[in-house]
Amino acid sequence: MKKRVFIGKVILKDRILQKGMVEIEEDKISYVGERKEVDKDSEVFYLEDFFISPGFIDIHIHGSHGRDFLNSSFNDMKEISYFLASKGVTSCLPTLATSSLPEMKKAIYEIEKYILSNVIKGTKFIGIHLEGPFLNPDYKGAQREDYILKPDLNNLNELLSSHVRLITLAPEIEGALDLISYLSKKRVITSAGHTSALSQDVERAISLGLSHVTHLFNGMRPLHHREPGIIGVALVDDRLSVEIIADGYHLSDYILKLVTKIKPRDKVVLITDAIMAAGLSNGEYSLAGQRVLVRDGKATLESGSLAGSTLTMNKAVKNMVEKEIVNLVDAVYMASLSPAKVIGIDGRKGSLEVSKDADLTVLDESFNVKLTMVEGHIVYNVL
Repeated sequence: MKKRVFIGKVILKDRILQKGMVEIEEDKISYVGERKEVDKDSEVFYLEDFFISPGFIDIHIHGSHGRDFLNSSFNDMKEISYFLASKGVTSCLPTLATSSLPEMKKAIYEIEKYILSNVIKGTKFIGIHLEGPFLNPDYKGAQREDYILKPDLNNLNELLSSHVRLITLAPEIEGALDLISYLSKKRVITSAGHTSALSQDVERAISLGLSHVTHLFNGMRPLHHREPGIIGVALVDDRLSVEIIADGYHLSDYILKLVTKIKPRDKVVLITDAIMAAGLSNGEYSLAGQRVLVRDGKATLESGSLAGSTLTMNKAVKNMVEKEIVNLVDAVYMASLSPAKVIGIDGRKGSLEVSKDADLTVLDESFNVKLTMVEGHIVYNVL
C-alpha cells in the first residue's frame, strides 16, 4: 500500500506545527514532524490551509442522525458511524440510557455484533458505556425512573460483557460500593453520575476504584460551600476525570472556564451526550421511549429537563475555542487524548504520534470536517 502523507497545520499535544507533516503506512502513523521531502510514490494531501488533528473520541453518545443505540440495527449503526466520522470522531463508546434489562441486553448484543464485524465505514466503536441502571432517581434527569434499579450483582452480571468499558452509577446508593469494587477488579471503569453523593460517599468510592464523573454539574447534587458533594470532590481530586458538555445549554461559559482552570487538561473530557436528533432539524424525537422536543438545537423532555444534546464533537471543540475557554491545542486534547486516557487506550489512540493508529481528521478554519481517517482508512472526504 502506498504511503499517505498529509501536509498542513499539525495539531500536537503541546503545539501546532504550522508547516507540519503526518505520514501514514498502512494503519499506523510512521512520521510526525516538520515538512520534509516525501517518497515519489506516496499519495500526498497538500492541506496548508487546514488543520490536521488527531481524531476525536466520544465516550458518551446515545445516537445521532435519527438513530438511537438502544434500538439500532447493524445498518443503523453504519449510518451513525458515518455521520460521526463526518464530525471528526474516529472512536466512540456507544452509550445506552437506562431502559429495561431485556432492552439493554439486546442493545449490547447488537452493538457487539457490529464491533466484532470489524467493519470500518466510519467511526470505530471501541466498547460500550452503560449510563445506568443503578442511578439515584432524585437526579434521574432524562433517565427512565421506572427502569432505575438498586445496585445488584446479579443484574449487573446480566449486562456485563467483554465490551462494556464504562458504567455510570450513583455511588451513594446502598450496594453501589460493592459494584464499584467488583467492576474495578474486572477493569471496567466506573463513573459517578445521576447522583446525590456527599463528599464522604465519593471518597469511599474512589478508594474502591471510582475514577470518572459523568457530565459534571448535570444530573447531580449541586455544589455547596459546606457540603461540596460530588462536584466539589471532582473539581479538586485529580484521581477523578470529568466530562463536560460544551453545547451552550448544559454549562455556562463561566463554569467551563472554572472547570478547565481547576482541573488539568488530561482530566477534562469533552463529550457530546448526543441523542438521535444530532444532525437533524428541530422537531420531536425520543430517548428511551420518552418524547423529546428539540428547539434551537436544545433537547428537552416535556417536563423541561434537558435530554442529552444535539452537539457534535467538532462543534464542541469550536465552542471551547471561540468562546475563549481554552486554546485550540487544549480543546483538541480534551476531545482526543483525554478520553483515550480515561478508557486506557492512549498507548495507541488519541494523539498524532509515531506507531499510534492512523486516526486523524482534517478541519478548516471554521472547524468544518473535510476528511476523516480511521486506522488508515479514509472514511470521509469532502476535500
